[in-house]
Amino acid sequence: MTRGLAVFAALGMLGACDGGDNNDATQASASTLGGLTTNGGDTDGSSGGDGSGSGNSNSGGSGGDDSSGGMGGDDGPKFDLGGATSGEPPQEKECAAVSEAAELVPLPADIIFVVDNSGSMSFEAGQVQARLNEFSTQIIDSGIDVHVILISSYPGNGHGICIDPPLGAGGCPGSDTNLPLFNHVNESVSSSSAWADIIGTAGQWMPGMREESSKHVVVISDDDPNMSENAFDTQFTGLDPSYVDYVHHSVVCHSNCASAADIGTEYINLTNMRGGVAADLCDQDFQAVFDALSTEVIGGTQLACEFAIPEPPNGENFDADKVNVEFDDGLGGVTPIPRVEGADQCAAVPDGWYYDDPLAPAMIVMCPQTCDDAQVSKNGAINIAFGCETIVPG
Repeated sequence: MTRGLAVFAALGMLGACDGGDNNDATQASASTLGGLTTNGGDTDGSSGGDGSGSGNSNSGGSGGDDSSGGMGGDDGPKFDLGGATSGEPPQEKECAAVSEAAELVPLPADIIFVVDNSGSMSFEAGQVQARLNEFSTQIIDSGIDVHVILISSYPGNGHGICIDPPLGAGGCPGSDTNLPLFNHVNESVSSSSAWADIIGTAGQWMPGMREESSKHVVVISDDDPNMSENAFDTQFTGLDPSYVDYVHHSVVCHSNCASAADIGTEYINLTNMRGGVAADLCDQDFQAVFDALSTEVIGGTQLACEFAIPEPPNGENFDADKVNVEFDDGLGGVTPIPRVEGADQCAAVPDGWYYDDPLAPAMIVMCPQTCDDAQVSKNGAINIAFGCETIVPG
């Protein structure tokens, strides 16, 4: 998944693009929107000329021929801007916006580990206990908000597991659950019951799963399961609609090695079908296994398509009808994205965005098709501008 998508959130919200004094509103880096390059600190009202000059929201300097392809210019949309604070009549001119880069946040990840506690799994259980902290730290350090669920017994019940801090709570050899980061479901997993135990304990781990997260299931066992891959896949995805795109990983026997009872063909089949990591338990190289798993989780995490609306600066008010969004494909094409009233209207437009709550908006949410386009664009950008009349379909 491409991670080059840049998001620009306009922290300097403009109540209206009139002649009021906004010198202190924001000191932002220059950015182009509406065919005008603006600097947050400029007050001389110089025009943009060919699109490269500077001007600010006070003066509304013009953008010239808008050769950059951004919103505005002679052929682009224009906004009728009322003088909300000065009482001036609407002015037929392009709106200057001040933008600055905002942190890009990937979607969270929820990971379920289920570990066979049977008598032949002493080494493997010990490796999970020793390496789960390092695994989770790699993911956290990448900026991903992770929840880890471990389905396994505690020590003393077969080859059980207990996780020390920082992932665990510090209560080893028991009671290591550390919500919301880590949930240990105390369940004795037999040689063939890994999948059945995931389904059977769903009531204990589902509350920690997040609708928007990427979801991963990791099975570690030296035996084959007591249910088919299709049966587990159907039952797991049936638990919640948000599980439909889960990824399955397996650390199971690919051959009859010394510690193996049976080859985990069903686990391998489902891993191949779901696009996960299929590691061979016979290799006994858990450092490589956990490195591969963390790489897969990090690399497969999509970027969020919901953007928080920042607080307006002092003296400014947020106007929900003066927000605009555009998509820059990074190849010279810039497309204004109209606002729709809600998710149920996304299917009626080629592209769109909407507020999470029309009455009290806190987030800008991209329609699924717009989000998909942005996700796959190697150099794409979403620009969010505040202070200009909102574009709507039609």
